[in-house]
Amino acid sequence: MTSTDPGQRPKKPERPGACDLCGRAVPLTFHHLVPRGVHRRQRFVRRYGKDEMRAVGLWICRLCHSGIHKIIPNEKDLAESYYTKELLLGHEGVARHVAWVSKQKDRRR
Repeated sequence: MTSTDPGQRPKKPERPGACDLCGRAVPLTFHHLVPRGVHRRQRFVRRYGKDEMRAVGLWICRLCHSGIHKIIPNEKDLAESYYTKELLLGHEGVARHVAWVSKQKDRRR
């Protein structure tokens, strides 16, 4: 997932100015690449480690975040098959959704 110095706990990435997926400059939420719902399952703790599961993720807009969870609702599937940005964007449905979201305006204004 990520590389850190031995003995150093991974940290959440700093919040960027725009969504990591669609690039829109709107309010962002943190998407855990290994969903929090599987953080207590030993299979995932052994595979990723607790600290890494908590810290590794993307800062994305609400439309992208909701879309990911509607397109891939099973948290185990997300943790096993879509645990990087590249793998997420490799999913045809997610890629189409992100392309659509990138054309949307911020409706809060």
